[in-house]
Amino acid sequence: MVKIVKPLISSVLDEVSGFILALLRTVRVWFFFVFKFLDHPHHSEARGHDFDNSGDFLFLPEIHSAKKHVYHETVAAGAFVTVLFAFFIIFLHLALNLSFLAILSGLIALFYFTFVIFKLWVVYKGSHYPLIDFSKKEIAELTDDLPFYTVFIPLLNEAEVIPQIVRAMKAIDYPKEKLEFIITLEEYDKATHDAIKAINPPDNFRVLILPNVKPKTKPKALNVALHQAKGEYVVIYDAEIIPDADQLKKAILAFGKYPDVGALQVRLDHYNADQNILTRLFNAEFAFYYDLFLPGLQKLGFPIPLSGHSTHFRMEALKAIGAWDPYNVTEDCDIGMRLHRKGYQVGMLNSASLEEATSTLDSWIPQRTRWMKGFIQTSIVHLRHPFRFKKEIGGWINFFAFLYIVPGTIVLNLLNFLSWITQFIWFTTEAAFIQRLYPPLILYFSIFSFLVGNFVFMYMNLLAVYRRKRYALLKYVLLTPLYWMLLAVATMRAVLQMISSPHTWEKTRHGSHLREQRVLE
Repeated sequence: MVKIVKPLISSVLDEVSGFILALLRTVRVWFFFVFKFLDHPHHSEARGHDFDNSGDFLFLPEIHSAKKHVYHETVAAGAFVTVLFAFFIIFLHLALNLSFLAILSGLIALFYFTFVIFKLWVVYKGSHYPLIDFSKKEIAELTDDLPFYTVFIPLLNEAEVIPQIVRAMKAIDYPKEKLEFIITLEEYDKATHDAIKAINPPDNFRVLILPNVKPKTKPKALNVALHQAKGEYVVIYDAEIIPDADQLKKAILAFGKYPDVGALQVRLDHYNADQNILTRLFNAEFAFYYDLFLPGLQKLGFPIPLSGHSTHFRMEALKAIGAWDPYNVTEDCDIGMRLHRKGYQVGMLNSASLEEATSTLDSWIPQRTRWMKGFIQTSIVHLRHPFRFKKEIGGWINFFAFLYIVPGTIVLNLLNFLSWITQFIWFTTEAAFIQRLYPPLILYFSIFSFLVGNFVFMYMNLLAVYRRKRYALLKYVLLTPLYWMLLAVATMRAVLQMISSPHTWEKTRHGSHLREQRVLE
């Protein structure tokens, strides 16, 4: 009897355990199907960084790139957040007995208010935080035995400003035998190539013709040039940039003093700030951003969205993070986030680079569209695995700081666009549904957030301009709301481009200040 029952029991147990294991496997499959954003590392990470990729010069695993925007992880995370948000709205609807649209209006006002508080906090820290700086004596005491430095100069259709960029680079105070300039050009850009030949730059200037492969972007050009660079340190200067002559020496001192710093961001300024109203508002924005906001982010230990030029890198840090993403049209913001995720700090160096402020709307709108499109791309890429990102970026505080700094900027501009449309409809039609959006308490809070927010943001721009002693610009800062309208238009355009042409690089044309000078002469 025992001989019969024992195998039977064993068989039943095997069947039950097999069923349980199959059920667990099914549950696991369905769990990771629904919660795919919890499942990492991605299979593309198995190969690590592929620096031999000459097909499109993407060295990163694809999951960390904007080459493809919609992954299973993206859809799963988006659906999860949407469901949570929907339940939260329903809960507030039942608890407060308010309409869904009124609740949305209140949450928008709350977002505005918290965004203002966040920026105030960051600016307060930035206004009391000294930038990394060195005395003239410390700079003069640097020996001739300096490390090799590579300067990347990515150009496209820049024949007009070649004399200016060569003069600016020749003025850099650094041993010529320890300094190389790599100019990248597309093979069809004959005019720029001819302009470089005509000016006959020194021997440490080298022109690198890019392979004719897509994407046709600045970060792709930088990745191509990375293979040719001999420098222990690297900096990018765009076509129209005039850096401080001692900037490289300051960077060497900073890298030596702060071993955890993988990149250095300098202050950006404009040499044509007084060209017209647009350039004045642009300059006020830069004064706030580089003198108050970014130093505040550094002080608080938050990730810093870098600028596309005048950013200095340790070569080892660049290679550790896989260099630039050739598919991200704001590669500078993205690389700042990836440096932080890998444990590198970004330092704010007290040195300036002068650039040309775009002076016409037909140049400014495409440029800002590209920047906002890159912010959208960066948000999508880094939030594919949100909990992993939270861990790597340094915890929940840094995670929420990222949400305000990058996607929050996009959301704010889009809400501004929606708000102005709503106000226009109200003032022209007095539509009843708009009135229902704002019950008394929400209306008062919205007005408070609007008035306080506008005052605070304008005041911070005024403070930044005043600290730069640009007193003649102060009165123009009062026109900042018009500038925000342009930002909203550019952001809306960026959203539409994400659908139609996500990787299109709209080139900013430089040299308008030179053309104006020739007209005046």
